[in-house]
Amino acid sequence: SIPVCLFTTMSSAMLSTFLELAGGSRGGGGGGTSRLFTVRRSQRWLRRHPVAYRAYSVANPGQRPTVVVAGAGAAGASTAMHLVRNGANVVMVDPRPPMSATTAYSTESYRDFFADLAVAGLMSRSIELLEELAGEDNEFRLNRRGYAFFSANPASAQAFEQLALNAASQGLGELRKHVENVEAYRPSASTGFRSDSPIGFDLVVGRKNIQRIFPWVSDSAEVLLHARRCGWMDGQGLGLCMLERAKAGHDGSSAKVVRGSIVGFERSGGEVRGVSVLSQNGEEIQIKCDVFINAAGAWAKKLQGLLTDEELPLTNELHAKVMLNDEVNAIPQDAPMMIWRDSVRLDEDADVADFFRELDDTADGGIVNSACWLGPQPGGQHLRPAGNGRVIMLWEHLHKHIQIAEDPPMPVENFIEMYPQLCVTALKAMVPALEAYEESLPKSTIIDGGYYTVTPDGRPFIARHGAQNAFVCSGMGTFGLMSSPAAGELAALLALGKPLPPHAEAFDWPRKAAVERALDLLDDSA
Repeated sequence: SIPVCLFTTMSSAMLSTFLELAGGSRGGGGGGTSRLFTVRRSQRWLRRHPVAYRAYSVANPGQRPTVVVAGAGAAGASTAMHLVRNGANVVMVDPRPPMSATTAYSTESYRDFFADLAVAGLMSRSIELLEELAGEDNEFRLNRRGYAFFSANPASAQAFEQLALNAASQGLGELRKHVENVEAYRPSASTGFRSDSPIGFDLVVGRKNIQRIFPWVSDSAEVLLHARRCGWMDGQGLGLCMLERAKAGHDGSSAKVVRGSIVGFERSGGEVRGVSVLSQNGEEIQIKCDVFINAAGAWAKKLQGLLTDEELPLTNELHAKVMLNDEVNAIPQDAPMMIWRDSVRLDEDADVADFFRELDDTADGGIVNSACWLGPQPGGQHLRPAGNGRVIMLWEHLHKHIQIAEDPPMPVENFIEMYPQLCVTALKAMVPALEAYEESLPKSTIIDGGYYTVTPDGRPFIARHGAQNAFVCSGMGTFGLMSSPAAGELAALLALGKPLPPHAEAFDWPRKAAVERALDLLDDSA
């Protein structure tokens, strides 16, 4: 069955219960009972439109439009691949080498549940495409280890159970409860996605039961929800897979990459007729086109400003991750993605609190807002194994206050220097052995990252904008890499006038109706 979301049609009372019990804060119900999208409608649409969505047939083989795609990251490569599959010739334009910006610094994970049903529909399709692209040889090492959510609050069991039952009713897989014992619990395979690993959800209740499965997790953990059709991959491998398929061509169509920056547009009759590109050697060249698609990620808003005065409400946020060489083997390398849902404190005593107050430099224009680290901090901090004894750690809310320009530098220049220590302190609530790194981090510890380009309501912009034949594919935020296969496909179908899936309307601009930003279990800062 096509995967859907963990948060389906959710009443306000149910959402309030979850937020109260699981440690969240009240947010928008981005899913709700929206008529724009239902999982069943999306499944029916796929059956009714096999040519546009699966066979990639070309209605008029003799007429091949030329499409310029700005951006050679994962979204741009996916867009180009689907355009080629649908009969277009593509010129990708980017001042950087393909997959060298945010795609190269992704957490590389994927999941099939979101609070917003429209986003869930996009991701359902994207996971289907991920598995198709990976193929029998698993070209970019896609796994299905799952996402494991932990809480020390026994009441969270009720909230997690309701969410999983809600998802099960939408076809995402059954809920298996483990209360008396865990004899029926089956670990996920550590590699691949075609094994007999279960899908659906496993709810494990009780400290002893959790310890039997994950003995290295804190014995304070009372509840575990293991969502199974989730995992991670080689992100650059995915991007290059899509790029190579675009360049290889399909039925006479093909794609190529031009290194350079788009500096202007040729317009006529309300349409884009070409783009001006400043090449690497300083020469300005003109590229004619029938369609233009902006998939430039963190630079999409600036580029769109060259085309139209109608501003898109896109904002860049800093995405930062820590790569830790786990010298004490705190995290087994076959572990799933792990998320601690409860709030934590960083100011463990008065001396630390005083240090945070003195360290804050925001009054002088700095980025260390350590005065905000006093008191309870939002949950959602997470980690995963990264191979070769390494562990990736993230705690998104710590960098959200930093203002990012519309033309941000790459690689990222400014991170909070204490970010690794703060992640360790927050995550030791889930994995006590991480305390070994609080006083002394391995010298090989690094911070890197890219940018999340977000929208006010958390939904991407995949829409016509700026001209009759101009489109934008941006604003995928925290799920950019994982959604790129389906986001690029939707942009291609829209640009070429193909039939669209039911959830497409949710990503149009301007929105047909106001949507509140939905809850994100991996980041409670909202």
